[in-house]
Amino acid sequence: MSLDERKKKILSSVVEDYIESAEPVGSKTLVEKYHLDYSSATIRNDMKYLEEEGYLEQPHVSAGRIPSTKGYRYYVDNLMKERKLSMLDIDYINNTINGFGDVDSIFEQVADVVSKILSTPTVITKNNTDTIDSIKVVKISENLLLIVLMSKNGTVKDCIAKVTNTVEDKVIEKMTSILNENLSGTPLKELHLALNTVIKKDLEAFSGIMEEIVNSIKYEMSKEMKKLNSGVEKILENPEFSDIETVKNFMNMITTKEIIDSTLEKSKHNKLSIVIGSENKEVLLNDYTVISLDIEKDNKYLGKLSVIGPKRMNYAKTISTLKYISDKFNGNIKLNRKNKGG
Repeated sequence: MSLDERKKKILSSVVEDYIESAEPVGSKTLVEKYHLDYSSATIRNDMKYLEEEGYLEQPHVSAGRIPSTKGYRYYVDNLMKERKLSMLDIDYINNTINGFGDVDSIFEQVADVVSKILSTPTVITKNNTDTIDSIKVVKISENLLLIVLMSKNGTVKDCIAKVTNTVEDKVIEKMTSILNENLSGTPLKELHLALNTVIKKDLEAFSGIMEEIVNSIKYEMSKEMKKLNSGVEKILENPEFSDIETVKNFMNMITTKEIIDSTLEKSKHNKLSIVIGSENKEVLLNDYTVISLDIEKDNKYLGKLSVIGPKRMNYAKTISTLKYISDKFNGNIKLNRKNKGG
């Protein structure tokens, strides 16, 4: 059943007041604060109707009500007004994201900026279809090798392998040549499997050295395609986290890879995805909202930028921030590419 204009205005006012105050909203507040041109009795009746229809909830015995998942969804889809970022936030974004670098370094800048502006944890999910461009193995001391992995999308990863015996330069050159011949074009997510094949096929003679190199590469790649940023501390200041059990559950939830994967799977192939409360597959996320936006450059998908916070989040500001970041990627951000001849 559709809502009439009066009920829409009342629902919108309840959502926005609760987002700001974190306190259940009563009819008196709506009359005094929002100057709604209706009597308290009319507002009370409409709030009761909105509760019966599932848009509002009454957390305890009081006159105040809070939005339900259904109420937030209706607000986001039908009532929320587009919000422009403040000049303070715009300047902070422009001054912090310098516009140059590889994918990893810029994503780290982006995650840090978004976390600070929105005071929420930020998750970066990088494109897992990226492939290996080249691999370099460099001796930095008698027993230490530096392995540099460069991808087609401009990501650079490096790791250190400790070897027992000194490796001659010509052996390093031979291994590097074989690695590049066999692994160039390999998807990053399949690199550990491809390495095993290469060792058995062409590098068995170097198995002692390669074991350390492979272990180092596997460890580096196991850090996964995600980065959880610094908004965790700030979000815990919200009243939703007033008891220690809630804090423990939240920290456990956002650091569990399987939960994050399951949640972001729902937003796959969506430019902008807003998953609210019980819409999440994961029960542990039923009190939270996940907002995600695809990041693209030159029509190429680079990854997904997501924020996780209480259902009582500032939806308009969050969406405006993510969209501004997305537009910035499509505008003046330059991604470093490797020098093919170097």
